[in-house]
Amino acid sequence: MNTLEKVAKRGKGKHAWKAEGKRLSEDPRFARLIDSVRVHCPRFRAFASANVLHSLGVLQADLGAPAVDEKLAAQLAEVVGREARAMIPQAVSNTLNALSKLDVVAAAVEPPGWAGLVKAVGRTAGEMNPQEIANTLNALTKLEAAAAAVTPSGWVGLAESLGRTASEMTPQDVANNLNALSKLEAAAAAVTSPGWAGLAEAVGRTAREMTPQGIASTLNALSKLEAAAAAVTLLGWSGLAEAIGRMAGEMNPLDVAMTLDALGVLPAAAANLSPSAREHLEAAAEREAPNMSSHEPAMTLRGCEKLNLRIPKAIMDSDSFR
Repeated sequence: MNTLEKVAKRGKGKHAWKAEGKRLSEDPRFARLIDSVRVHCPRFRAFASANVLHSLGVLQADLGAPAVDEKLAAQLAEVVGREARAMIPQAVSNTLNALSKLDVVAAAVEPPGWAGLVKAVGRTAGEMNPQEIANTLNALTKLEAAAAAVTPSGWVGLAESLGRTASEMTPQDVANNLNALSKLEAAAAAVTSPGWAGLAEAVGRTAREMTPQGIASTLNALSKLEAAAAAVTLLGWSGLAEAIGRMAGEMNPLDVAMTLDALGVLPAAAANLSPSAREHLEAAAEREAPNMSSHEPAMTLRGCEKLNLRIPKAIMDSDSFR
């Protein structure tokens, strides 16, 4: 299924996704490619099934190209249940990640299929790399049936893998793993003190290289994970504070709102903000407030009030503020 993978990669890059998805949906060759998946699906083995699911997830969820109907979903779900026992770590991670994007396939997976997948998680967690762990945990935050089937020993295996790989994590790995842990109570409960210490060290090591989204996600997660926040050292908090000052000018409305809201309940992080970083945050809030929606203005207001920062004019003038 190399052709399917190549087609999925062609649309990478957010600006290209929508146009590429529309083009594919109108191309008769795409329909023939999906028909080929239907024909060969019963013969897929573990690695091939994971790669095909991953590509279909990109095509349908990211590009918006209609790739999977209920009939194909049933075929794919059957293969997942049959092949889970033979999957390697990457295949397990890719399969769960794809299922988190393809609701129609996830809905077709039977309880024995979920049981086989989570058993594969427990079997392969000790060999997963940081990205595979992050993808697996992130998928479990979205797949209730899968998360419900994970045993205590399965959560322990994933938690141990976090501690084992923390020193290898990239800035994105750190942000993604902490974000997932903040949403998976059972996973967070399985992390030991040395595990939190390893993750906290990774925060300090990578903070200065984080993107605006990574900074916001990390702070938001730390505001919900008391054990993780308690393990962060001065180096970690100062690194995050420096990153905020450096990247505030590139933050979008959600980044600004999440960062301010988290800083409001993380005094150790807020205490490390330099006057310059505070000014950059104020400017970012003022710039992005008119574009905020839903709960973002309230989050921004809370953060500004707790940090004694200037409240953006767009929020001051809003009906909700009055």
